[in-house]
Amino acid sequence: MLKKILKMDECRIRPVSVSCALAVALALKAFYSRAGATELLWILAPSAWLAQFGGGIDLVYEEGAGFISHTHHLVVGPACAGVNFLIICFLGLYFSFARQFSNRSRWLVCSLLISYGATIAANGLRIFVSAHLWNANIYGQWMTRELMHRLAGTAIYYASLLALYFAVEAWIGARANRMAPLFWYLGVSLGVPLAGRVIAQATPGFAAHAAWVTAVALFLTLVKVLPSMLGNRIHLKP
Repeated sequence: MLKKILKMDECRIRPVSVSCALAVALALKAFYSRAGATELLWILAPSAWLAQFGGGIDLVYEEGAGFISHTHHLVVGPACAGVNFLIICFLGLYFSFARQFSNRSRWLVCSLLISYGATIAANGLRIFVSAHLWNANIYGQWMTRELMHRLAGTAIYYASLLALYFAVEAWIGARANRMAPLFWYLGVSLGVPLAGRVIAQATPGFAAHAAWVTAVALFLTLVKVLPSMLGNRIHLKP
């Protein structure tokens, strides 16, 4: 099942290629776990610039904190950097489409660059949406600002991942397994943190977070695949 999702052919994707991709992902994860706002300017700055000049959000950089919007009560700091999303995009693109390229090293670099650009775009959109949602008059007992922020972030990032897959499929003229985006998104965003929390024996609140993330991702996956499934079913009818 795992090989089917990854669409990996052992004869074509060599262990050294797998090791290099995983090493890049682990290096990014390790760097992010210790980085502050200053070390993350390479991804925070262009994301804030996009939200500021593309969405009109007033953001001012403050040393050590990140980019702050006093108007919207918003802080764009390390937690908003989207490095985990960058890792998800990179691993998903590399393993889903590597079989289409004879030069795997070049595709590894291309996957990383494409993922970086997609992360900047998704971050900018998330900042814009979060700024306007925070002051919206839609909150009550069951929908808090924190929960809405989490749901909007999950929806934006996962929808961006689906859009990225669609764009790359159109570019190279090949399709990935339809469940690959879901596999990589849940695997990296939930599987890795869960493993760390189990080792540390600290999982309070994680179950609720995992349930919301999974629900949003499954819903968007259904929205993506349902039209084609219905179309195929109608086409097969006598």
